Amino acid sequence: MQDYSFMTTEEIFLLQDALKKNKRQITKFMLIGLTLVLIAAFVPQLFLKSRLTQEEVDQSLFSYKNAWFWTWLLTFVLVLIFALIKVTDVRYYTIKKDLTTLQKGQIQVPLETVYQGNNDMQTSFIVKKEGLKKKQRLFYWMRGRLNDFRAGQEVEIVYGRHSRVILSISKV
Repeated sequence: MQDYSFMTTEEIFLLQDALKKNKRQITKFMLIGLTLVLIAAFVPQLFLKSRLTQEEVDQSLFSYKNAWFWTWLLTFVLVLIFALIKVTDVRYYTIKKDLTTLQKGQIQVPLETVYQGNNDMQTSFIVKKEGLKKKQRLFYWMRGRLNDFRAGQEVEIVYGRHSRVILSISKV
């Protein structure tokens, strides 16, 4: 069983900073989705209006008046936004949960894999430990690139209980 303790004020500020970064990522993805909606809504209309009559345009699948057009367009954009969030490891809701419960965990494990993500703004660590529920767990360092850690090194990780955002990491 994992032991959890309460976070210090400094650790709370670190999580709040990670939350701000995640909020920026989500906002960026929403703007990408909005841009795609605008492009997908207007470009076909311009193309159709130059080639067809207004009556034919109104009956087209790409017409503003067609409910299926809006259904597939909004579905596509929502799926795209959630796919971007999943691919980039946005931890917004779990960080908020950590800031509510204020609990942190601490483990001492060997690193299995270390990799950079989100344009080198995040370092992710995969650890393997028999005592954990899952054999492998993924932990996130949200404050940039960490080059000092390699696979196989024994480390001590202090992390947010739900988000697994690393509050501090040190070699043992």
